[in-house]
Order: sequence, then C-alpha cells, then structure tokens
Amino acid sequence: MILMTLAATAMAQWTGPRTVEYMGPGYYCGGGYAIHLTRGERALVLPQGHGPQATRLVLSQGEVNILTGVRTSPGRIVQHYGGSAVTEETEGGGVAYLVSDETPYGLRILSNAFHGYKKDRWFFDKAEFASNADHMVSCLSAYSN
Repeated sequence: MILMTLAATAMAQWTGPRTVEYMGPGYYCGGGYAIHLTRGERALVLPQGHGPQATRLVLSQGEVNILTGVRTSPGRIVQHYGGSAVTEETEGGGVAYLVSDETPYGLRILSNAFHGYKKDRWFFDKAEFASNADHMVSCLSAYSN
C-alpha cells in the first residue's frame, strides 16, 4: 500500500520533459560552445524526445535554433574556431550553418533571420564555437525548468 501511494504521488508530480530556460545577461554554454546573451535574451533547451537535442535562442535580432548531433555535409567554410569550422549551406531558399570538427557530427544552426554570412555577423559575434568555449567564460545557471 505504501509503495502504491509513493508511485501515485510520483506520477502526479512528474509532468514529463520540460524546457530549461537561461536568461541573459551572461553566457549560455551548450557543451563546447558559448553564446553571449544580453539583457532580455534567453536560451531555451527543449526536451530531447526522439531527435537531436535542440536549443532555441531568443535574441534581439531573431530566434536561432541549434540542433546537436547532425551529420556533417560539404559547404562553403565561412569561419574557423580553433579545430572547428562553420560551413554555410543554402536550405529551401534560406541559410543554415553547420559547425563541425574532425568528427562526422556537428551542430546545425537555423534561423529565419539568417540572410548570408556577412549579414549574419550579429549572431557569430555573440557565439564562440571553440571546443573549450564553455570553460573560457562563466556560464549562466538555469532560470527555470
């Protein structure tokens, strides 16, 4: 009876995966990268589900989505961060970026606000994709979950 009560209580409290939020100002660190968030900007780490983990950055210039664990593909390299390269890709009339190193997996960066690397410097000036980026700055703690 006690076990059934504990199980029922646990089930009532568990609401499933939740979004974890980080509020600027400060640096959001995502396991090998860091994004500078100014006041009012935030990073939302979305529930993982069955696909790659996604982080939505709500920035003053627009929303940016970062997907982890995506397969790398060829493209025009537009920037280097130590051993990592940023490749620009055209996707369905829009622009996406792939950050990769010597492994077959990387980060895909998507936004409706992207219009080509020269115009997208506003994002890359905020970002550090070096493999030790999250060790070079003080990272924000989660605001809520």
